[in-house]
Amino acid sequence: MTRSILFAAIAPLLLLPAGCRRDGGVSTHGDDEPGHAEHGEESPAEAADARGAEIRLPLAGLRGLAFIHAGEPQEEGIWAPAEAVSDSASVAIVSAPASGLVGRLLVGPGESVAKGRAVAELVSAEVADLYSRWRTANAERRRAELEAEREMKLLEVEATSRREAEAAAAAVETARAEAEAARAALVARGVDPERFEGALVLRSPTAGTLERWEVAIGEGVESGQPLATIRAREATRVRVELAPPGHSDWLAGAETEVRRGDGRRWRAVVEGLPAGLTSDTRRYPYLLKLEAGPFPAPGTPLEVRVPLARGIVVPQEALQQIEGDWGVFVRRGNEAIFRPVRRGAELGGNVLVLEGIVPGEEVATAGAYLLRPLWMKRSGGGEEHAH
Repeated sequence: MTRSILFAAIAPLLLLPAGCRRDGGVSTHGDDEPGHAEHGEESPAEAADARGAEIRLPLAGLRGLAFIHAGEPQEEGIWAPAEAVSDSASVAIVSAPASGLVGRLLVGPGESVAKGRAVAELVSAEVADLYSRWRTANAERRRAELEAEREMKLLEVEATSRREAEAAAAAVETARAEAEAARAALVARGVDPERFEGALVLRSPTAGTLERWEVAIGEGVESGQPLATIRAREATRVRVELAPPGHSDWLAGAETEVRRGDGRRWRAVVEGLPAGLTSDTRRYPYLLKLEAGPFPAPGTPLEVRVPLARGIVVPQEALQQIEGDWGVFVRRGNEAIFRPVRRGAELGGNVLVLEGIVPGEEVATAGAYLLRPLWMKRSGGGEEHAH
């Protein structure tokens, strides 16, 4: 009894036509169809088509539809906007060597300065006191030298004792040491005692551009306080920010190319990798080092060639979005099928396809949008399946 019931349940299934697939579609593959592999092996195109149920769209009667043959995968890149920046070593700080008041600012923001150029003057009681000590020490040195010279002459005629002459010589050494110490104190604060005229002159420690002043005329400052920032005229670094997901293939030491609007180009090396997104632009910042000069000025707009993943380039019009998936329509004889793809970066009017297209396949370009409503109609059961 049990065997009879089981046979009755499976008998209708045995009567189904052999050409009908499980998904209800009719298999139209034949041995002479393009893309069909011999000896039962599956071709790359068939393997790609096997991802899901295949809906075949007849091409007969469709006008305005064009196809191209997909090329071989290639490495592409985009030119991303960037900016020339100075590294930390190219920034110098002008600081107050002593306490005092800002007397004059001799250079304005944005002005170029040479190394050693005077940029500001301070009126400093501290420096004035050190200068006074130096002058006093010099006067004592000269007096001691004259006294020692007189004692030596008296010793020659035995008018004084050797002990008095030696004491006078020792006093000279002491006076000279005190004068030298007073001089060193002034030099340490950027003062040349022989040229000091009452104001402490601050000079640029490097050639570059004075970016900004942190103080104003008449403002009191303390010793060591930063007063101005001077940036080098040339930038040896380039900063580029990439939108997420960024460029995970870039590693420290990778080489690329940088160009300027006038055609000047540099070789560059990836130096800094992003630790995360920037807080303002929400992009990944990369730092590159230019290999050879002459270098651009800081702030110069540049472009960096960012390499992309390897893929097949197709026109943007070839990609259609169906049910949330990007894909292309591939030709199969007189029919077309929809093939989901993994979309890469946009390259102007083209798109880099990372996965889903086999080189040599015919991909619909112009008029590909005409196939989308036909696919939607068939996938929604708009047409009856016939055996």
